[in-house]
Amino acid sequence: MRIAICDDDMIFTEKLQQLVVQGFKERGAEPEIKVYHEGSVFLEEQPECDAVFLDIDMPGVNGFELAGQMGEALIVFVSCHDELVYSSLKFRPFRFIRKSRLEEELPESLEAMNRALLKRMAGKKLPFQAKTGEVFLDTGEIEYIEIYGHWLQVHGSGGRDIVCYGSLSEFERRLMPFGFVRTHKSYLVNCKYIYSIEKGQVVLDDGTGILLSRYKAEAVRKAFLNYMRGET
Repeated sequence: MRIAICDDDMIFTEKLQQLVVQGFKERGAEPEIKVYHEGSVFLEEQPECDAVFLDIDMPGVNGFELAGQMGEALIVFVSCHDELVYSSLKFRPFRFIRKSRLEEELPESLEAMNRALLKRMAGKKLPFQAKTGEVFLDTGEIEYIEIYGHWLQVHGSGGRDIVCYGSLSEFERRLMPFGFVRTHKSYLVNCKYIYSIEKGQVVLDDGTGILLSRYKAEAVRKAFLNYMRGET
């Protein structure tokens, strides 16, 4: 998830960045965050982002001017001017957070944002370097990935499996935002296909049992709970 923050208050942006990173990590995601302290620089670079936290009252190019030129990114206004909430509605913001209530209002915004972005990314295709060449797979159709000798075996729904090159840790980083969780040093599982979490294993909808390390059991349960919350 690509997140941008644009606010001329450097102390506040540092605090906001820390809270956003912490909040997403608690939900099993690791966002890429870019911080801007000038609206003009943000406008010049026009960074690709899935969501942006915008201060409204900034010198030069203000938050409303930036919001008017945003694409599909989710806009969250973060302002100390509570009276501007009604003026902000014409930009259809995802949320309006009061700086004075940041720690109270941010968690709900991050939860809702995480759900919205997961739904938006559902069905996204990612490249996999297979033996026969580059293959593009729908993330929602991947059931689990396991270490297969010096390669990885990607198990797809309907028995569509491929053998590809890469490290499981790298795939974990890439697929975590799509609801995947590491159950064991040798397995990465899509929460979408989990039927039950038992002692020593995770059982998938088709009855396949996947090893579950006792050291990862709590993290798997938490990731699955977050996934279920995101589906409701």
